[in-house]
Amino acid sequence: MTFSQGADKTCRTWHTHLAAIGLLALGLPALPVMADSVASTAGRTAVARQAMEWDKQGKPAKLEFDFGDFKAWGRRDGSWNVEGQVQHRGLLCGTYTLLLRVGQGNPGCTNVQWFNEPRAVASTRLCNNATGTLSGGNLEFANADRFDEITCAERTISCSDNCK
Repeated sequence: MTFSQGADKTCRTWHTHLAAIGLLALGLPALPVMADSVASTAGRTAVARQAMEWDKQGKPAKLEFDFGDFKAWGRRDGSWNVEGQVQHRGLLCGTYTLLLRVGQGNPGCTNVQWFNEPRAVASTRLCNNATGTLSGGNLEFANADRFDEITCAERTISCSDNCK
């Protein structure tokens, strides 16, 4: 047998195997989408920026955080707020939850020591490719006692049910 005859036989063998694999794949049932899946986006950090607001002692009274798609602020008195929009992909519904945490880190929010684990602050259920608002806030900013140490915040969006 010559080299070209051996190569031709090898090609025919591979084509036969690939054809068999293709036929086998056609007979396999489609795998169902997991109904209870939970997806989480990577956390997005933002640098704390002092707002043009001071307390009676002349200290900054408000920190603002710009995550791009979400905006947040916290005040020395303990009040806080966050708001932004999330886009659902697909027809079946998913539940989106916004989680936040604050901490102290280097400029640019590198090497951050977070003060606590991310806390859920808002949730919404979306279907049919809808856009929804996630908004939360109250008068109980958990880290108000560490206000002067805060240099960074992180927001994370998690999704349960039908997430894409």
